Amino acid sequence: MLSNLFIDTDIILDVILNRENHYTDSAGIFKCFENHTVKLYTSSSIIINAQYIGQKQISKEKCKAVIKYLLHYFEILEPTKLTITEAYNSDFRDIEDAIQYFMALKSGSIDFIITRNVKDYNTANNDIPVLTPSQFLKLHSPK
Repeated sequence: MLSNLFIDTDIILDVILNRENHYTDSAGIFKCFENHTVKLYTSSSIIINAQYIGQKQISKEKCKAVIKYLLHYFEILEPTKLTITEAYNSDFRDIEDAIQYFMALKSGSIDFIITRNVKDYNTANNDIPVLTPSQFLKLHSPK
């Protein structure tokens, strides 16, 4: 069964920056896409944040090239005024994460949010499960 995943900034950065201890699981999410078992979603702000953070650690050109390549993996969701208002009215401590959560929720198609910052989504009412790449891969792997 095809799962629709909303991918957070940290997962993209794990791959771009080849982050030790995180690369394998985060890259595994993209491998699932290549194997046609998931569909990946993210937002324009996540792409912008990944470029901004990534280019501070590797060259701007290398970061841009990797993100340009990774864009082929994603459908891009955009927030609405309603989504942003809901985020600001929520109990989320991190407004950016709240906006991502409500945007994914309002899309009606996201099955899981994939992030390494699961604790930032603790105030979510579990309408969309929030998992780390490792948790998703364990859940998703054939028995």
